[in-house]
Amino acid sequence: MPKSTSRAARIAIVVIGTTVSVSQLNAQEVPLEPLNAQPEANTSDGRTLQLEVFINDAPMKMIGTFKELPEGGLAAAPDELEQVGIKPTTDATGDAGLVHLDKLAGVSYRIDESAQRIYVTTSDDGRSARVVDAGVKESEPLQPQSGYGGVLNYTLFASTNTLFDDDVDVFQGVSGAFDARVFSPYGTVNQSFITGYSDGEIDDFTRLNTTWSYSDPKRLMTYRAGDFISGGLSWTRPVYLGGIQAQRNFALRSDLVTLPLPSFEGTAAVPSTLEVYTQNVRTYTSDVPAGPFQVTNLPAFSGGGEARVVLRDSLGRETTATLPFYSSSMLLRQGLLDFSAEVGLPRRNFGIESNDYDERIMGVATARYGVADWLTLEGHFEGGDELLNGGVGAAFPLGSYGAASLAVAGSHNGGRTGTLFNASIELDYGGWTIYGRMQRAFGDYDDIASVTADPVVISSDQFSVFSTGVPRSLDQLTVSVPMPLDFSSLNLSYTSLETADGENSRIVGLSYSQTMFKQSTFYASAFTDLEDSDSFGLFAGLSIPFGNDITATTGLEQGPDGVNVVADIAKSETQENGSIGWRARTSEGDVANRSAAISYRAPFARFEAGVQQFESDVRATAQMDGAIAVAGGGVFATNRIDDAFAVVDVGTADVEVQQQNRPVGKTNRSGRIIVPNLNSYEPNTVSIDPKNLPVDADVPATREVVVPADRSGVVVKFGVSETPQSALVTVADKNGVPLQAGLSGKLEGSGEEFVVGYDGQAYIRGLAAQNAIVVDLGEGKTCRAEFPYKAEPGKQVAVNGLQCL
Repeated sequence: MPKSTSRAARIAIVVIGTTVSVSQLNAQEVPLEPLNAQPEANTSDGRTLQLEVFINDAPMKMIGTFKELPEGGLAAAPDELEQVGIKPTTDATGDAGLVHLDKLAGVSYRIDESAQRIYVTTSDDGRSARVVDAGVKESEPLQPQSGYGGVLNYTLFASTNTLFDDDVDVFQGVSGAFDARVFSPYGTVNQSFITGYSDGEIDDFTRLNTTWSYSDPKRLMTYRAGDFISGGLSWTRPVYLGGIQAQRNFALRSDLVTLPLPSFEGTAAVPSTLEVYTQNVRTYTSDVPAGPFQVTNLPAFSGGGEARVVLRDSLGRETTATLPFYSSSMLLRQGLLDFSAEVGLPRRNFGIESNDYDERIMGVATARYGVADWLTLEGHFEGGDELLNGGVGAAFPLGSYGAASLAVAGSHNGGRTGTLFNASIELDYGGWTIYGRMQRAFGDYDDIASVTADPVVISSDQFSVFSTGVPRSLDQLTVSVPMPLDFSSLNLSYTSLETADGENSRIVGLSYSQTMFKQSTFYASAFTDLEDSDSFGLFAGLSIPFGNDITATTGLEQGPDGVNVVADIAKSETQENGSIGWRARTSEGDVANRSAAISYRAPFARFEAGVQQFESDVRATAQMDGAIAVAGGGVFATNRIDDAFAVVDVGTADVEVQQQNRPVGKTNRSGRIIVPNLNSYEPNTVSIDPKNLPVDADVPATREVVVPADRSGVVVKFGVSETPQSALVTVADKNGVPLQAGLSGKLEGSGEEFVVGYDGQAYIRGLAAQNAIVVDLGEGKTCRAEFPYKAEPGKQVAVNGLQCL
């Protein structure tokens, strides 16, 4: 139990699930009135009273509605009492559903009718907790945008045969992977495929995905038709289907937190300031009144951590408690429902065959529901033809130390039946992090994958090298161990697997890392299969950063080819246009393996070239990645666009554009540029640097926030005009004194509004050869002035000495 940092207070902590209770007992307590004191006002006329509430002489800063009873006394609705800080009880509730204050145990009150106040005296047990929401206040989400357009992503890879063999052609061929999509406000149609060129002709096309998808952010739903992966849970096996799908998608709201967040409750004897620190960072501060309180939605992250709660009274005395908590992705917040439902034909040999579907229609339904913050229920059903498979599960916290889940499922396929049991646990205590999982299949347990997938075989030996059946047993354990040295970590892993065909493997792994001088890192890892004495691997080395994104690595590795000495030096390529990356690596041992590569990121594509020597075989490779985008009335060559993008229309050339304050390039001759790395359904900030704009340019805004829809493109127009017909006009009154800053005016004939700034200066747009302005002087007074205007390209036109009469 943590000790208080104040001698005048004590703290008791109780941890139940994700809720932490904190009780504060302060030596300075407010004297209580005698119990069951009678009201001082006349209570025989059945009036409804609106009274300001004081509890133990402290104002609640709230007005409650109370009903005078015919027999005397006061009553109020239960929720009304809770809101003003009084705990209602069922034994004090009358026939009309109102709570009689006189029947509340330990509660007394008096009414000051002239001041319209009620003074209630009670103990902490008779008070309802003031709820303090420490979560981020959700603002009105921006409406996702989507225009009309298309994107074609491509990857082209070319390789040579051995460079020093005169008996073979040097050129081996080109392979390509393509991902095309067309987007609109009605959804996105995606088509991906692979093909190649070799022996003088184009290879066959292999179709990958053909999918239409549409997302509804208001309902948090995504709908798909075509090829997709079915929904699933940690104890199920999702499959590729060709059909239709409806799925809950929490990712459509970037501000939505789905994990149960820690909460705690306590009592303040006097009005205090509450501060909450999560991982030594202050995440919340607020004033709390005297009495019990409850803090909900404490900002946290997945995994274990600690929150430090500080109560500070008006004299500056502090009471501190350290509260452990644990948040897990196994759990859903109370009331949240996550689900997926789909029906279609199981797809086989994806990436090998274009249209290999099983003829049997299968359906899948998966759901998770947060019954409470301490309990999440799971359910899964799949089947079709002769297959029926269903199961249920539950996930729950283990206090503030971790979480666990249990699941059981059964299947029936023709005359075959079977069951499956799955249990998992994750713990975090004292720096130890543990994850464990155990799964067992009994009888003839089947799912969609086991009854529809084709086993992978080697034709020469005719034996299966990949079992499609559900594993008979699966055990996993990973442990992260705290080390006595700073900046070091030790991780152990164990996996035991018995396939449906009876093949066994037990793999043990160990890794260690230690940060050393100048951010250098020593690391070592080893693994072995306990079922195969010849299976063993070891790698140990030292990584040294040199700055400018350059890192060197050296070490030893042992594998199937024996012991090798490895040296590697590389410069990382960044996302900025014009970035160059390179790498040189050598592995010296029984078999020499040397390679070198260089990459360059241009505004329109990314290029990489390399050469590799393996023993006496030397080959060269080349790769090009990029995209062609059609949107906003233009066609753009750019780097890959895996998510959303924006076409930024500034209106003038050579203006720097930034995304999230990171430069992405300058506008072309038409004043536009494509920004390829936006995140769907999240606010993305796009801005321009106006320093390269002409001095007479009109810039309505330099920053825009956009929320693109799913993998779509949006057009961001900044509306910069190089000929805005504007001038900087200095306006004075009839005595030559500059008009007061803040006055507003209008340009006659156009209705263009402007505001007078300091020294009587106003920026006025929409000017003609002759102009007249009217300025509102306040108190119903106005003044008027006329002036001529002549544009001067490349210069800011100024009109001085204008008198407003």
